[in-house]
Amino acid sequence: MKKSLLMIGILALACGAASAQTFSLGFLSYDKTIQYCDYETISEFLPFAAGTHVLTSGCGYPYDGAMVGLKASIPLGTAVPLTGAGLALDDNVIDASCLCFSGANVEWFTKTKATTKAQLTNNKYGWEFFLTFGGGSDYLGNYGFLTTHLGPASHGLAAQKSSFHGAREMKHKM
Repeated sequence: MKKSLLMIGILALACGAASAQTFSLGFLSYDKTIQYCDYETISEFLPFAAGTHVLTSGCGYPYDGAMVGLKASIPLGTAVPLTGAGLALDDNVIDASCLCFSGANVEWFTKTKATTKAQLTNNKYGWEFFLTFGGGSDYLGNYGFLTTHLGPASHGLAAQKSSFHGAREMKHKM
């Protein structure tokens, strides 16, 4: 009996680990001119997902952000740049970057694979995020393509800007 329970437990753990997918993807701007210095590393345990918004290695920030969310889908008829299946994730990236409690809520929607050349040509985006400052309406913060390049690029598109840089600046002006 004990051996059977042990075998069932090992089998359950092995199946759970086999269904997990971990990926790391970088952020390219929507106009293809900036490879941002930050990137995401996410593990999927569908329908759940959790990961790190990496800010320390590429951007030089003191802390990384934490990302937690679920598998989701945005319908084609919406007026946002990215639709279809992906992951909806909350992120404390603004608090991690300012070392404060900003009151800003950041919600990411991301695909799980890097943008292909065909998708890049046809402007099929791979990530977007929305901001809420203290509740109320959400605002589109930024969007773009997903790349396999992690951190700032060395091929002329490098930036010491993170994907949320504009939103961060907007918060500082409020």
